[in-house]
Amino acid sequence: MSTPAPTPKWKPRLLTAVGAAALAILVALSGLTAPLDAWIYDRLVLGAAADADPRIVVVDVDQKSLAELGRWPWSRRTHAQLVDRLRLTEVKGIAFNVLLSEPALFDPEGDALLARAISRSGRVVLPVLAEPVQLNSSTVELMPIPEFAASAASLGHAEMALDDDGVARSAYLRAGLGSPHWPALALALLQLDQPSGVGAHLPGRRLAATGLDPVSPFEWVRDYEVLVPFTSPPNAFRHVSYTDVLNQRIPASLLRGNWIIVGVSATGMGPLARAPGQSPTTSMSGTDYQANLLNMLLKRAAITPMSEGWQAVLAALLSALPLLLSLLPGLRRIWRPTVLTMVGTLVLSVLLLRYGHAWFSPVPALLVLALGASLWVYRLLRRTHHQAQSDALTGLANRNRFDHALDHELRIARRSGQPLSLLVMDIDHFKQLNDTQGHAAGDAALKALGRILRSRARRPRDLVARLGGDEFAVLLPETSAQAAATIATTIHVDLANHGRKPHGANASAPPPFTASVGIHTYVSGDDAGPEDVFDRADAALYRAKQAGRNRSFSHTGEHEPVGTPVQRI
Repeated sequence: MSTPAPTPKWKPRLLTAVGAAALAILVALSGLTAPLDAWIYDRLVLGAAADADPRIVVVDVDQKSLAELGRWPWSRRTHAQLVDRLRLTEVKGIAFNVLLSEPALFDPEGDALLARAISRSGRVVLPVLAEPVQLNSSTVELMPIPEFAASAASLGHAEMALDDDGVARSAYLRAGLGSPHWPALALALLQLDQPSGVGAHLPGRRLAATGLDPVSPFEWVRDYEVLVPFTSPPNAFRHVSYTDVLNQRIPASLLRGNWIIVGVSATGMGPLARAPGQSPTTSMSGTDYQANLLNMLLKRAAITPMSEGWQAVLAALLSALPLLLSLLPGLRRIWRPTVLTMVGTLVLSVLLLRYGHAWFSPVPALLVLALGASLWVYRLLRRTHHQAQSDALTGLANRNRFDHALDHELRIARRSGQPLSLLVMDIDHFKQLNDTQGHAAGDAALKALGRILRSRARRPRDLVARLGGDEFAVLLPETSAQAAATIATTIHVDLANHGRKPHGANASAPPPFTASVGIHTYVSGDDAGPEDVFDRADAALYRAKQAGRNRSFSHTGEHEPVGTPVQRI
């Protein structure tokens, strides 16, 4: 039958809970767990990935297209033909993930043809990119040439946000130089068909500065940060070759009423990234990135990362929760609420991700909880170790610990040449005390003697032990025979003072009692072992007890075989 857990003191638990909450806030705001946060997110988001919408079609500038149409870049006439082909098939919209920021110097007519084709379609979105003019210089917006920008239905930024590890987890629905005035390319494409439904209430975490905070006109400002639930694999959309669309090898029914994203996927052309949870060998083109972003918007599956403030607050509450729960009956053993909270933290993170479309990283809270659990295990092991080496009644060292300490100190004494004294004692007529006044009185006497011995052996290396029954030992490193005898005398004085205290008012107080002491001092040159040292001290105790009322302790040593008789008190 297990013993019930003691009632915890609420003040220490409350103070510890405040400390745990403060540590969780520090960890959450420091950003030290960012790599682990990303690793956890990559594993959890795989189950939240949305299916590829069949209305999204990617037109690839692939190896087949390069082989048929020649090396890149192609004439703008070719793009004009593609736009006209797609217009005739009545597609919902066309997003070009191809930068058209410079005029064709040797074919201005091609630029004019493309501009007119874009204008005729009325549903073409062109990209805007931000790049530094030179290394470490200010950023500029690379926009389509004026003819194309004026003909396009909309412009959108085509930034592919990458984390430090090269993984594309997030996107910014609005961004721009000086202010976030450009929608993302996929958002701009979707707004062609839903101008009022998309953009009024964008998902994502707000990042843009308020009007009170000045922003440099040369700074690329992002807003509405979202985490994208990429399809698995990230290129799971319908892909068709650019040349097949141009040459009408694709049935019009496969394109009609769909969203078209045109981009480069040929090997060695265009930026590549890795989607969350994908192997390093699996890469994703910028076109597939925009397709996933459009898929997320169509399915309203954007994941909003929790703000740093709310992340810290929630981590703090979860970190303090086990200590608060431990004040309740049934949860007083701290490991129970700690395990429940750790499991609950993971479940909460998964539920928020899957059903709340919000990302809360459980790592800061789990780290603090794991630290608390480790400290609890350490204290448990230390307490178990202490109990294994301690006497349950008096709290002193037990025989096992004493034997190890005696062997250890004897080795030190041999190396250093310092004396080592050992006092062995027991309570006189202890059996008679138990028989006449009961075991409670005997236990009280043992505890009282333990307290007296502890008060006289206060140095860090001094050891007081209960060897069993009423027998005690005091190990005194670097203590001479004369100093050991003085300590034995003070112990008897303490016992005499104890005997003169009135105890009638306290029934649990120990009765007056006396003790006999045997002393042995090991000095340099003696080759005695631990058993020999103890046996000599025990023999001195035996002689002191045999002396009866004429001695209180007997002392043996290298130069003093027998101690001087002292009156017992």
